[in-house]
Amino acid sequence: MRLRSLLDLSHGVRFYGNAEADVRALSCDSRAVGPGCLFFALARDPKQRRLHLQQALSRGACAVVMSGGWEEYARPAATIVECEQPRLAMAYAASRFYNAPSKRIDLVGITGTSGKTTAACLAAAVFEAESAPAGLIGTLGGFVGGRRLYAGLTTPEAIDLESQLDAVERAGARRAALEVSSIGIAEGRVEALHFKIGVFTGLGRDHLDYHGEIADYFAAKLRFFTEILPRSDRPDTVVIARGDEPYGRRLLEAVKLRKLSFGLSEDCDVRPLAFKATLDGIQAEMWVCGRKLALSSPLIGKLNLLNLLAAAAICAALEIPAEALAQGLQRCAGAPGRAEPVPNPGGATVLVDYAHKPDALEMILNSVRALAARRLVCVFGCGGDRDAGKRPLMGEIAGRLADLTVVTSDNPRSEDPLAIIRQIESGLVSLNARKLLSAQALGGGHAGYLVEPNRRKAIELALRAAGAGDIVVIAGKGHEAYQQVGDNKLDFDDRQVAREVLSELK
Repeated sequence: MRLRSLLDLSHGVRFYGNAEADVRALSCDSRAVGPGCLFFALARDPKQRRLHLQQALSRGACAVVMSGGWEEYARPAATIVECEQPRLAMAYAASRFYNAPSKRIDLVGITGTSGKTTAACLAAAVFEAESAPAGLIGTLGGFVGGRRLYAGLTTPEAIDLESQLDAVERAGARRAALEVSSIGIAEGRVEALHFKIGVFTGLGRDHLDYHGEIADYFAAKLRFFTEILPRSDRPDTVVIARGDEPYGRRLLEAVKLRKLSFGLSEDCDVRPLAFKATLDGIQAEMWVCGRKLALSSPLIGKLNLLNLLAAAAICAALEIPAEALAQGLQRCAGAPGRAEPVPNPGGATVLVDYAHKPDALEMILNSVRALAARRLVCVFGCGGDRDAGKRPLMGEIAGRLADLTVVTSDNPRSEDPLAIIRQIESGLVSLNARKLLSAQALGGGHAGYLVEPNRRKAIELALRAAGAGDIVVIAGKGHEAYQQVGDNKLDFDDRQVAREVLSELK
């Protein structure tokens, strides 16, 4: 395509060079640039932006979009496009380059603090039960019909998003589920997409290192429903939100589009009439927009009941037959690392979960507590270089809901793991929780908490302490297969470590 046809002049675009240059590809990663590529220089740091610009030009970029400052360099042969908002320009350019596949696919955007990944997996499973294949883009990567397209950000950059949706459409899919993060909204990654449905799963504390305040975090989520969805070129766009939660109610009051609510309260459009949650799964009779439906799922715990309700609401909005809904929910084993069981015949139930924020940890522990465990053991830590304010909150939650808590390291990144642990420990101390020695926790059913910075040793301590009838929740990393310590990305998968420890304990 021609450069000028890709860029919207309303975004304050100014061309310095050939505006009719032939663009063969788009990229915001200077390492991936090739001849004829249009490069978007997004780095905020001037030194990094200069390095990226030089690399892109050396690799054959035909044009570069940037916010300014290029005058300090020798004038390159490539066209320079100065733009006040390069990310916004990139979103619309990517949509034009890939011919806006979201105008033809039923795109479901799912946002909220927790539940995005599982709800998206459930929705994709139902879509495939109705008419395979389907697209799925989120924390686990990008997929169509089970084939991986991408691995990276929860909500990819706009170029990657449009490219994946183009691949989804080319594979013959009619529908796709996309996790929409608050940062993805704030940075304009979904600005040019055309959503058929927007889903809000609820709000808790997360990403405050980026947004600053919970009000700003919610404002980013709300903007998705009040500004981005109404611009959709799809007819009859629908907003689905959790109706038994304060932020969900505020959102439903604010939006002007067609609305559906889901939740546990009697005034929700999609709600359970009766349900039974056990370690074998969930059996439920649901009220779905005026119809009674009997549904079953292998997913564990009350937290997943909400995800099932969200999936049922999506299907109601898309008028998907009840048979496909029932088949999809029954088949879907959930998302990897979300209350994922680690086989342990005859011993404690072991679950690995991605809960790395307060509301998610509280939901998983409350859910498994309701499963009548003899004793609940929780292993968790908090990541470094992220919101430090959540650390004592998560310590308090674990101390209040688990019988035995093992505080350990997560992804410390550049921070001192022991400093993070001390902040977590302050939440346990606020409860007057008893601090145990490691030896005490290995038998006798002691209650309280202990500290073991080595994550592998912490998992081993928890599994040694647990007996038949107990539930062990290993929280924080879920599907992640690494541990980030300083600049080192170490191989570490909670599920694999648990399997190895259990094998040794036999």
